[in-house]
Amino acid sequence: MSVTSNSGRLRAALLLGIVSLAMAGCQTDRIVTGTVPLDYRDRHPIQINEGTRTAQMFIGSGRTGLTPEQRALAGGFASQWRRYASGAMTIELPAGVSNEVSSSRTLRELRSLLSASGVPPRAIQIVAYQPSSPSNIAPIRLSFPAVSAQVANRCHAGQDDLGVTPSFEGWQNYPMRNFGCATQHNLAASVANPEDLVQPRAEQPSYAARRRAVMEKYRAGQDPSTVYPNTAKASTVGQ
Repeated sequence: MSVTSNSGRLRAALLLGIVSLAMAGCQTDRIVTGTVPLDYRDRHPIQINEGTRTAQMFIGSGRTGLTPEQRALAGGFASQWRRYASGAMTIELPAGVSNEVSSSRTLRELRSLLSASGVPPRAIQIVAYQPSSPSNIAPIRLSFPAVSAQVANRCHAGQDDLGVTPSFEGWQNYPMRNFGCATQHNLAASVANPEDLVQPRAEQPSYAARRRAVMEKYRAGQDPSTVYPNTAKASTVGQ
């Protein structure tokens, strides 16, 4: 075997090793780590879901009708159903308790009151339920499904360190995870119509009478602003 042949084989082996190392360097496992979103609306998004609105009425075992407060509650709940409901209203009557009979006798008055408040009879479902504690009186339950706004996640129980810390997280200068969480929860709980968070309401027509009065004053060269009489006198009590 000649020296030239050995030298050629050595060069081929070295070249093959270099190519293998280059290809191995291209084959890497990339690890992608997520970061906390900068916008609080992305960290704590408000979602539109379908929930349940409920009301309860306790009917004593010796009573066969609703109290004035319960009538007002039923009327207000019917008003909520007309405005927010996405399904039928359900009336749950307790069974197997001391006030079962009185609750059943009150059902007729309750249905009549709901119907007079705008809930048609076909939109009312009557079901019975078994309370967990038969020794106590159980309420009549009213419920209906409705669209509601809820925050997807809960606020963190522990707060991050807001001071300067010798850590990588402190050097990044990112907003704290909990910032904006409470305000998002409060907004979702207080909004009357969850659709207002998605799109604006339709505009109402302008006040034609006021617009006509302003235009007539403008054509006549008069001041179109409204004049409020300030003739009221302050109270003389204590003077």
